[in-house]
Amino acid sequence: MVGGSATCQPLNQAAFGRDIADFLKHPDAPTNTGQSILAVRVDAFCPVEVFKRNVDVAVRAIREAQRLPGFDSIWLPGEQSHTKRVERLVLGIPIPPTLHKNLDELAGELGIDPIM
Repeated sequence: MVGGSATCQPLNQAAFGRDIADFLKHPDAPTNTGQSILAVRVDAFCPVEVFKRNVDVAVRAIREAQRLPGFDSIWLPGEQSHTKRVERLVLGIPIPPTLHKNLDELAGELGIDPIM
């Protein structure tokens, strides 16, 4: 984590080193790390099929890694967002009770139907 933050911290002012939030100790706290994205032509380094095989090997190694106590799965980048999107397309977007109440009160004041 330090290596990733060290490369982009000067650009986006993310936390670095000891200032990085420990998401294992505080899983509900927002992260304060930064990301850096680089676009490259894979075929400038190796054939695309070789790259795909190498990615498949890496993904399998990650999937088979030992999990921390209390964790059932290891998420790859984008998986949690995708799962949440699919769930919300089916079930809708959850609204906290207090916000729901406030929106219903506002709807009443505006003379429109409350949220169902």
